[in-house]
Order: sequence, then C-alpha cells, then structure tokens
Amino acid sequence: MNLVVTKKKDIEPKLRAYIAESVREVLDDPDFGLELSAAAKRRLKEAQTSSGKGIPLATILKKYT
Repeated sequence: MNLVVTKKKDIEPKLRAYIAESVREVLDDPDFGLELSAAAKRRLKEAQTSSGKGIPLATILKKYT
C-alpha cells in the first residue's frame, strides 16, 4: 500500500478570503453557466432598440392591487 504525505502549506489570509469569496459568488448564483435562449436574446435586443415608453408603475399597481 502506497501512502502520499503532503505538507500543509500556509495561505495568506487575504488570498484565502479572496478564494472563499470567489467560490461563494459562483455557488450563490443560480444562473451560473446558463445561457439565454435565442428568443430571449431577440426580445432583449428589441427592448433595447425600442424607443417606446414602458407602462407607468402607477398603472401596474392599480391593476394588481
């Protein structure tokens, strides 16, 4: 039976915090790695180029309250 022994290396606290923060950001994002569908991309592009105004918030609030 072969055993591999590794020595624990000390990591600077700043580096450890940066790594932990980076991993947390990836794990906390439920959409990580997901792509938008072609239809969704098209609708977003149309919305960006559209010069029309949206629906006022007051109108939406009256409808749903």
